This record gives sequence, C-alpha cells and structure tokens, in this order.
Amino acid sequence: MRSRVAFALGALIGAFLAVRWITRPAGLITPPAVAPLLTSRLRLCYRRPAALARWAAVQPDWAVLDLGCGNGMLTPYLAQSARQVYALDVQPAMIARLRRRLPRSNWPRVHPLVASAFHLPFPATTFDAVVMLSVLPMLSDVGLALREVRRVLKPSGLLIVGEELLEPEYVRWPTIARWAAQAGFVLRDRSTNLLSYTLLFAPVDPQA
Repeated sequence: MRSRVAFALGALIGAFLAVRWITRPAGLITPPAVAPLLTSRLRLCYRRPAALARWAAVQPDWAVLDLGCGNGMLTPYLAQSARQVYALDVQPAMIARLRRRLPRSNWPRVHPLVASAFHLPFPATTFDAVVMLSVLPMLSDVGLALREVRRVLKPSGLLIVGEELLEPEYVRWPTIARWAAQAGFVLRDRSTNLLSYTLLFAPVDPQA
C-alpha cells in the first residue's frame, strides 16, 4: 500500500514538474490542460488553503482579490471568510474551470473575471487584501504588477504572496521581499513549510 502511495505521489510530482519545465522556456504560465494538478491532494496537503486563509486573518467585511487564481484552489476558502472575492486570471479557460468547481454557496460572494495583472480593472484603494499564490516569478514585469497591486489596495490593506518549491520558477522568500520592498511594501509576517512559504506584506505609509 505504501509503495502505491509513494508511486502515485512521485508520478504526480513528476507530471507537475514536467509541465512547468516545458512551459518555462517559452515564458508561459501553467496551461489549463493541467489545471487538476493545481487542486491535487498533494498541493492541498502542503498549501493547506483553509489554514492559509485563517493565517491571513481574512475578515468578514473584506473585499479580497485572488490575483492569478487559476482554477480556484484558494478562492472558495477566501469566500468562506470575506464579504467579496474577485478571482482574476489572464486565461479564460482557467476562469471557466473555476466557475465549474465553485460551490454554489460561494456564488453570491465570488466574482470571476479575466484580466491582466498589469492592468487591474479596479479603482484605487478597492481591496482589503490581494493574494498571489505562485504568480510573481512567472510575470514578465514583476514591478508593474506589484505597483498595480499597490494601487488597488487600501492603505490598511495586505498583500499575501506565496511560492512553492515544486515550481521551476521558484525563488526564495528574500527575493520576493526585495521585489515587494521596491514596490512600496514592508514584510509583516512569514509562514513556511518544507514545500512552500507565504509572506504577508503591508503598504509602506508614505507619511511615515
């Protein structure tokens, strides 16, 4: 039994890495064809989306942007806590998959949409939190994306960024912290495990 479990986990990790290494040289993001890997048991095990939402202390009156949501691994968990969740991805096929897997109870609070991280279709100071899981290193202009996030966040808002060791474009957390600092954020908290980390940032107060 253990050998079967080990084989299944190995096959899953191998498939995930193969897809990401194939797409990396072309500068592509995770294709919709492998979306099931984003919500696999392995990823849910180390990402622990419910615990992540609790760690970020998402509040019932918050508006949250799940930026680069893919097929919505984290979206339903954010919707259990927040007043409104905007689930944004640049790939229409990913948003279509999110819509299909989204629990009906989440429909009133979740707003899926297709848009670019470089041109967020929201007014300034819209969100209490922006979440970016396994997104930043894949973007061609990290600075522009983070400046857009800074624009749509409220002054009291939070930026939650997570990366995973299984991603070929994985970068260590100090790199993310440096990128965020250059865009006007300060690191407030950090959570790590063997396969992933999550960082909590706040906008720098320009009056400070």
